[in-house]
Amino acid sequence: MNVIRQSFVRSLVAIAVSAVLLTACGKGQEQQHSMPPPEVTVQTVEKNPVPLDLTYTARTVGSREVEVRARVGGILIKRRYEEGGSVKQGQPMFLIDPEPVRARLASARADVAVAKARLEEARRQHDRVLPLFEKNAVSQSRRDEVVSAFEVAQASLEAAQSAQRMAELDLEYTDVRAPISGLTSREVMSEGSLVSTEQSSSLLTKIVQVDPLYIEFSVPEAEASIIRGSLAPANKVAPPTVRLILENGKEYPDSAKVTFVDNAVDVNSGTVRVRAVLKNPEAQLIPGQFIRARVEGVQLSSVVAVPRKAVMSSAQGQFIWVVNGEQKVEFRPVQVGRSFGNNIIVTEGLAPGDRYIVEGVLKVQPGIQVSAVGPDAPSKQAEQQPEKKETA
Repeated sequence: MNVIRQSFVRSLVAIAVSAVLLTACGKGQEQQHSMPPPEVTVQTVEKNPVPLDLTYTARTVGSREVEVRARVGGILIKRRYEEGGSVKQGQPMFLIDPEPVRARLASARADVAVAKARLEEARRQHDRVLPLFEKNAVSQSRRDEVVSAFEVAQASLEAAQSAQRMAELDLEYTDVRAPISGLTSREVMSEGSLVSTEQSSSLLTKIVQVDPLYIEFSVPEAEASIIRGSLAPANKVAPPTVRLILENGKEYPDSAKVTFVDNAVDVNSGTVRVRAVLKNPEAQLIPGQFIRARVEGVQLSSVVAVPRKAVMSSAQGQFIWVVNGEQKVEFRPVQVGRSFGNNIIVTEGLAPGDRYIVEGVLKVQPGIQVSAVGPDAPSKQAEQQPEKKETA
């Protein structure tokens, strides 16, 4: 009987132990299944100025391009410059035969002398007749005659002097001088050619001024308005500069300054012309070169920019994961604009103060609870991992 009772007690103890073990295992499984919320890295939306990277194909243009033309006709005797070389303003370039002009000048001077003599004779007659007329010693017709003769002599002298001045100018024009400083082109007419003052046959050469040098390029209408805004007088920021990338890929050491944005859009291309001015005293760049122009100093005043990796794509369009005040994930559709570097501008969908996920986007889905940390905060998961002991 005692043996039976002992067996029964042992059975109850075994059942109780089994129940305790089963309960412990159930609690361990529950703890194992209730995982903590995933940790994600978030950033807060802010509106800040964003610099723009604008690069265009540009062309160098002389700041002034002048056609050197003959202002008097004659035989071209001599060329006084090196073709393709530089000239200074006022430097002699061509000589047109001056002898015919000198002869015309001598004739004009003689005409002036004759006109002066006739004026003196008319003045003497005028001074003699007028007092007699006041004494009724001569007739009215005689008085009118000497007055008219005196006035005609004055006009004749002025005409002769004007002709003399024109002859003197023509003599000066036989020595053709550079109207500006710059680089010369090849001669259009060689020595011995007959030069005419007609528009089609008076061109002798061309001069282009390369210091300063213009950098001209075309930009889209939207970007032209941004550059124009940077040039506004109310804008206290320095005007945009242009860095030049040459055909060999090297960057030109000096930068140009944007000075002009056209006020009209080209109807054929839909672009706007922009011009920058570059100091070029050594003439290292010449007109007609094609280069790359990178505009610096242009920025959008207040925009929302986020890292590219924060913007996701779906069948409905682009979106960003946002963490609300309850630490839950929300699906937020967005509209994006131009990109720069590793960032992209969000034009619609985000407001200042919103928190968006930049790390851990693959671990989330709408409505789940997350543990949001800042980009500079240490990871909680990394803190919970035990440090590995160094082995000897």
